[in-house]
Amino acid sequence: MAATVLWIARGAVLAALLVAAVAAAPGGTATQAAPAAAPVFSLELFTGQTLRLADLKGTAVVLLFWANW
Repeated sequence: MAATVLWIARGAVLAALLVAAVAAAPGGTATQAAPAAAPVFSLELFTGQTLRLADLKGTAVVLLFWANW
């Protein structure tokens, strides 16, 4: 029983230290840099047409590069 109380007390102290550390962080919140522009990218489709990344501006694009050597 005493061991349980000791672990609860340790947990409370640890939680208090964590809260104090977060509150003392400069600015209070993390800052994130603005994303860089995507590089120029184009590829040839199986139909022979060329697809440019700039043509898809404003839409979500996921590029998956996969190779099996």
